[in-house]
Amino acid sequence: MRSVLIKSDTMTSQVPAALNSDPWLVATEAQRQTAELRYQLIGPGVQLIQSGASVNNVAALLCERLRDAESAVQKQLLAHLGEVPSLSTLKRWLSAFRRQGKVGLLSHHTGRVRKEYGWELRATALFNLPSKPSYSAVSLKLRKEGFDTATESRVKTYLKSLPATLGENSPARVGKHLHKLRHQKYQPRTLEQIKVGDIYAGDGHTCDCYVAHPNTGGLFRPELTAFIDIRSRYVPGWYLSESESALSTVFALSHAMQTHDHLPLFLYLDRGAGYRAKMLNDESTGFYARFEMDVIGALPGNPHGKGWIERWFRTVRDHHDKFFAGGQLYCGDDMAEEVNRRLSVQVRSGKRQLASLAEYMASLANFIHEYNHTPMEVLEGRTPAQVWASLDRNPVVLSAEAIVRPREKRTVRRQMVELHKRQYYAAELALYDGKSLTIEYDLHDDKTVWLYDAKDRFICQASIVRTIGVVPQSRIDEQREKRLQGQIKRLERKTDEARARSLDSVTVQDQLAQLPDLQVQPVIDLERPGKGIVIDLLDNN
Repeated sequence: MRSVLIKSDTMTSQVPAALNSDPWLVATEAQRQTAELRYQLIGPGVQLIQSGASVNNVAALLCERLRDAESAVQKQLLAHLGEVPSLSTLKRWLSAFRRQGKVGLLSHHTGRVRKEYGWELRATALFNLPSKPSYSAVSLKLRKEGFDTATESRVKTYLKSLPATLGENSPARVGKHLHKLRHQKYQPRTLEQIKVGDIYAGDGHTCDCYVAHPNTGGLFRPELTAFIDIRSRYVPGWYLSESESALSTVFALSHAMQTHDHLPLFLYLDRGAGYRAKMLNDESTGFYARFEMDVIGALPGNPHGKGWIERWFRTVRDHHDKFFAGGQLYCGDDMAEEVNRRLSVQVRSGKRQLASLAEYMASLANFIHEYNHTPMEVLEGRTPAQVWASLDRNPVVLSAEAIVRPREKRTVRRQMVELHKRQYYAAELALYDGKSLTIEYDLHDDKTVWLYDAKDRFICQASIVRTIGVVPQSRIDEQREKRLQGQIKRLERKTDEARARSLDSVTVQDQLAQLPDLQVQPVIDLERPGKGIVIDLLDNN
């Protein structure tokens, strides 16, 4: 048998006693002290056994002496052990000491010391590969490397005895980042100092249901953007869109602001593009700054930080999406595969009907209302709506139309400002020629913009005079056109790649020319009996 060591084996030299095969070293200090006390009690009997006495006779003699113990030492030992050992216990201690020494006297110790086979370090290193090899694969690999004693049962038993840091869910197997997320120290959070409405947690989530696309009628999964108040667990605002974007964030927040006339102090958001766009995040004209809402950025790759909104999305999946349309349109990873395997074909042929986006929206609105009025243990039996009722409002003080108007900075030139390939004119702008003003625009209608000075004082309304190039009237339509062009470009790249792959770089003639050079020779150790012989598949002699 040969020993195979690699650099990755060095990690096992720094592991704690959980890997040590010596039970005495693995045992706790209390267990070792108990074993020492037991040895001191049976010590005289051990000497008699070594002189030729039988275990039964020695145990009976010790039992008789301990009942009438007059020695202060024996009384002290019995006091530490807690009780006088019986005859059968003394026999067991004496027999265990004869077989294993003091190790046999350890409390809760059963069995014998595990035998070392020499492949343990190598097995640990192989098992901790990120490719996650199975127990049987590791044992087979060890036997191929010359460790004949590495049977599957032995390897499996050994690997299962490893500590968690080297076991099936070790950092090396599952990845350091995932291991940290699963096993990092739990840090409880308190919300006692936070008032209702102070902090909203927001995020986007692709719904786990298929509905009919409003334009094409094909399979479509809407994007749900929602905000939840972390103190009351109340959902004040949400919005359904085709994909996560800055606009979906604006509409979801605007829904909350218009419905409840309240501005939160903080927004707990991730660092995605839908929440960090200039329209939202600009320090002077951004949506957040305009309403004096500070943003708390969640750490990348740490979904636990946004646990409130992530848990709510799971609630939507488990208690709404799984029951919507009789559960037949659910598309989560735990859905029965055979139900939706041919869903697109059946929809096109008319065998199955998809629910409309309006039906899903109405169902979701009803579910959110039920959720807000459901008692929760975390709220001490109260509903989110009952806790939300104590909201100390911070009024918006703006019309519903003005809330959803984005803002940008532009410089006045000749009584005009240019925005998104559109030019706007107002006579009042002659006083501000060459100065930078804040321009507020409507997402749905581009005929008018509103202008403000550096102190956020209203100046005037400017009307569109002409456009540069061909632009749609609605900026939302313009965004849709940009998205369409991006989708077309991505499809064109896929088409080009498919065409390039269809050109076989290795011809049939090249393959035939290489055949004489192929040598398939299984390498088998002839010195190991019963393992086979060497065969040359191309030897015609």
